[in-house]
Amino acid sequence: MSFKYINPGYAELLSTSRGTTVTGEQYSRTGVSFWQPSKERGVELSEVPTEFYGKFDLYILGVEGRDDVDFSLGIGYQNGIYLSGYRSLTISGYAGTNSLFYKSDIAEIIPMYAMSTVWLHIKQGNENNGILHVIVNDHEFCNKRDINLSYDSRTIKIFSDNNRALISNLILSDAPIDPREQIALLPITATQTNMTDCGDGSYEATAAGQELLQTVDVSSLISQYGGNSRVVSIAPFAKPAYRTAEGLCALTAIEKSGGIITEHGRHIAGQDTAGYVMGAYDTSLRIAELAERQFGWRAGT
Repeated sequence: MSFKYINPGYAELLSTSRGTTVTGEQYSRTGVSFWQPSKERGVELSEVPTEFYGKFDLYILGVEGRDDVDFSLGIGYQNGIYLSGYRSLTISGYAGTNSLFYKSDIAEIIPMYAMSTVWLHIKQGNENNGILHVIVNDHEFCNKRDINLSYDSRTIKIFSDNNRALISNLILSDAPIDPREQIALLPITATQTNMTDCGDGSYEATAAGQELLQTVDVSSLISQYGGNSRVVSIAPFAKPAYRTAEGLCALTAIEKSGGIITEHGRHIAGQDTAGYVMGAYDTSLRIAELAERQFGWRAGT
């Protein structure tokens, strides 16, 4: 199974309805972040992954009321990382009941009122060939490659009991993630469509084949990231996205370049007016090359 999951920081993109999205650029590079208080939920995959890589940002609020920081990310029974504390934080890692590392007094590595970047790799292995590799803010906490680590779960669990630990810029994949990779929301300069403009930033499709294509503000991206920075994945995202009847129910992600339109996955919209559709596909472009392309959706049955 090959997969890549991309989430700027929307709780709505998790496989649970219990999360909360928090807006604010002080908490996230993308302007959105989330917390999710169900310990057994997170991102549900189609199959049990043999291994996965993860990269995300974690904003730690300072002391607030009586709430502790209580965050974890892992799979199966206690396979993953844990961050907890009140005025002083500790970070630990487990493979089942086996404690792999524990570190307290980490304020200089993972400060409060600040954003930290976490990179990890978890690989299943029952013959002393499992892996737990954890790096936070360029500090390597663990690199165990000879452990027994087992699970039979399709859910990568992402837990934060309250808003003292806010997650954003989340990337999960079965393939290695470059530590430099991050999510950027694409600013839009123009929209071309034959759908009905609802006047509030949303569009309504009334017939199969109608398309919406958007042009990216490449100048803004170049000023922020540089024109030669690489684009390795694109995740089309539409919210709200829902159907009002049974016939017209699908949205296909499309990309237009040089008059040629390429399809990148068909998605069925539900009837929840707060619903969404999202896909992800790999690419290999420089940011400057986005100027030659438009991205959007085609309605269908």
